[in-house]
Amino acid sequence: MNVSSGLSRGRRPRSAIAVSVLLFALASCSEDEPEREYSVPRTVCGTAIDAEALAKFLPPGKRVSTEVTASSSKATRCAVSVDGKRVVYAAQEWWNDMSVLEFAKGLTLDKVGHQTEDNRYAYSGNQAFGKTKDCRNSSDQVLYTAVLATGSKHSDAAAMKQLITKYTEAVQRSGVCH
Repeated sequence: MNVSSGLSRGRRPRSAIAVSVLLFALASCSEDEPEREYSVPRTVCGTAIDAEALAKFLPPGKRVSTEVTASSSKATRCAVSVDGKRVVYAAQEWWNDMSVLEFAKGLTLDKVGHQTEDNRYAYSGNQAFGKTKDCRNSSDQVLYTAVLATGSKHSDAAAMKQLITKYTEAVQRSGVCH
């Protein structure tokens, strides 16, 4: 009698059952996940934004919209909403020269856990703040940026860093800065 063939025959049904259960679970998960039926914005209030990084913070839904929520000579703030729920906010604000962490304290009570080596960006998993380079107004104020994904369930510090960096660079190239 060949003992090894008896063992392998006994394991095959169990393996097949395990694989079937796994495939069923994966298929069930993909069917239950809602889909994003909208295109991710490439601009927020006229300023380019990294759509790939922004997408990570936007939930599934049918419709996305952007709107200016505040506009003055000192600040422009915009909201990105999905199916009528505000998810992400972006801001450009003129302030007296200060550190990016001091600017962040004016917009959030949450701890901003990371800062870049050049001290121009501070960020966490769902919010980020930037300080433009060589962008001053006639009152010698500096232009700061912010992206807050406070309405998102997603938290990703690396994506938030990418988002604020690209957004701040776009602001620096824009007419607001020149």
